[in-house]
Amino acid sequence: MSEEIKVGDRIKIIEMDDGLTTLKKGSKGTVKNIDNEQELIWVDWDNGEKLALIIGIDKYKVIKK
Repeated sequence: MSEEIKVGDRIKIIEMDDGLTTLKKGSKGTVKNIDNEQELIWVDWDNGEKLALIIGIDKYKVIKK
């Protein structure tokens, strides 16, 4: 994982390879759960989707407040 991330953090997609979602580069959301065993970061996206990022594959950035 490129950055330390925790539940409640706001994040933005830099790169995601998933053709079954409307999420794209720049989409933002709030981290709801981190599953280190399955290497998933579950996010409630601002567009209403609930989709996990895959640690080590999807690229994201924590939005600094």
